[in-house]
Amino acid sequence: MALERLGSSLHAALRKIFRASIVDEAAVKELVRNIQRSLLQADVNVKLVLDISKRIEERALKEKIPPGISRREHVIKVVYEELTRFLGEKPVPMKIEPGKKKVIMLVGIQGSGKTTAAAKLARYFQKRGLKPALICADTYRPGAYAQLQQLASKISVPLYGEPKKKDPVKIAINGLKQFSDKDVVIIDTAGRHKEEHELIKEMKVLEKKIKPNEVMLVIDGTIGQ
Repeated sequence: MALERLGSSLHAALRKIFRASIVDEAAVKELVRNIQRSLLQADVNVKLVLDISKRIEERALKEKIPPGISRREHVIKVVYEELTRFLGEKPVPMKIEPGKKKVIMLVGIQGSGKTTAAAKLARYFQKRGLKPALICADTYRPGAYAQLQQLASKISVPLYGEPKKKDPVKIAINGLKQFSDKDVVIIDTAGRHKEEHELIKEMKVLEKKIKPNEVMLVIDGTIGQ
């Protein structure tokens, strides 16, 4: 798995600092280069890699070392703090209350598993005593409605869709009207591709019109990003 490889690579970079006889500027810069290499190999965005490596280097070399700890410990602490900041310091809880409808819109590239994720989310909320519903706003992929219908029927969650219509915005709006009594409404959208500008435009219009409480990006966990 990409995340496992990234973890091993970062651990190897830090191990060199642990074993270094002297933690000077050269050692810090070598550490930063190794961290850059690890992140780039995991397909992390170049701009983000440059940002985090710059912050690590500046803090490790310029920050005043707190009393009672060595430079080595300080450098490791800086790396930990910056990686934590980069990955997200705290999970953001999703607050859903019975009787207060929450709309979740799923987006992602083709084949990322949005339709399956939509059904899994619905099942997740269902198990917690909430009333979920699904809307199929994917008007591009043949069989998208049929697939979601099959998944929804297995978990006994209501589904709205208009398989013969081509306007995802109208479909989503009509679905939200029908599911006004539900706690959570999950909207499955068409898969995006970097060359399909109309689909990107459609996603923006859909988000603007339905104003979801949450927009979730569904990605393949093996791609590294």
